[in-house]
Formats: sequence, C-alpha cells, structure tokens
Amino acid sequence: MNYVPIGAERFFVEHTAGGELIRIPARKQFFAMLFLPVCIALWTAGGIAAIHSLLTGFQLFIAFWLCGWAIGWLAVASALLWMFAGSETISVVGGDLEIAHHALGFSRRWIYQGTRISSLRIANQPVWPFQNRWPIPFVRTAPNGSIKFNYGPRTMYIAADLDDGEAQMIVDKLGTYLPQALPR
Repeated sequence: MNYVPIGAERFFVEHTAGGELIRIPARKQFFAMLFLPVCIALWTAGGIAAIHSLLTGFQLFIAFWLCGWAIGWLAVASALLWMFAGSETISVVGGDLEIAHHALGFSRRWIYQGTRISSLRIANQPVWPFQNRWPIPFVRTAPNGSIKFNYGPRTMYIAADLDDGEAQMIVDKLGTYLPQALPR
C-alpha cells in the first residue's frame, strides 16, 4: 500500500541550558519574495526623487508624503527581512512564557506571566489563503498566529503560519510546562 507521506513539522525544538526552545522559521512566501524587492527598488527611486524635489524647493505636501513613504519602505523592508532571515522562538522560562522574534541580529521579546495564561489552544486559521494576515515582525498587536491563549482579559496569538497539526504539537509541548494554561 502506498500511503501519503507524513512530512516533517516546520518548527524545531532546541535544547538549551535554560530548557527547550521552539524555533519557528518565517514562512517563505516566494511570490512576495520575488515581487517585494522590485517594489522596494521602485519605492526607493520614488523616495529619492521626492527628497531631491524637497531639497530644491520645500513643499509641505512632499514632506508629508515622505513620512508615509518612509513608513511604507520600512514595512516592506521588514517583511523582506522577516521572510529571508526571520524566526519566532517560544520557550518557558521559570514558569513564564517567552516569545521572541529574531532576524539578522535584531530581536524583540515578550514575557507573559505563566500564572496569568489560560485557555492555551490552537487558533483555527482561515483555509482560504487570501484571508491570512501577513505576519508583522517585531509587533505583537496583530491577531495573527496558529496558537492563542488568554492573558488576563486579552487574547494573544503566537506561532504564525503553522498548520493546525503543528500548532497542536506545540500546545501539547507547552502544556507539559504550563499545565494550568490548558483549557479545563
């Protein structure tokens, strides 16, 4: 009988001096990885032209437009950086949940008090690909992730772009360290 191959999960468990660390590499979105460099090159050319125009004669609209240009450029550059070299790490340190984003030496981490975490579960992701939210690296405000938990009155999302099966494997592993966080 020829069974469908199971495949490997997209995350890695690393054993460190502080315990186990779950590392989730950023999902490589190949169309975006081809399109966004062209977009950022054209966006950069437009910004250089606007800066040159601003230097030759100040215009309030151009100055305002350049503020939006800079925000857009940073958003696209961070998305590219994330796709090429980003990863999210999840670990339990001293009974607390630590989430971190890493990319080329940049990192940001969030620590959640373990006793305040409840209802750790998978977050059913949309099955239609265009309903997925693009991950925003280094920002925790977007409801984007394969795993969610209640933290006091708020619902937090972690582990972006995993399948439900992979998310369940991580929930089970975290449940051994944070049993009070699992739904009752």
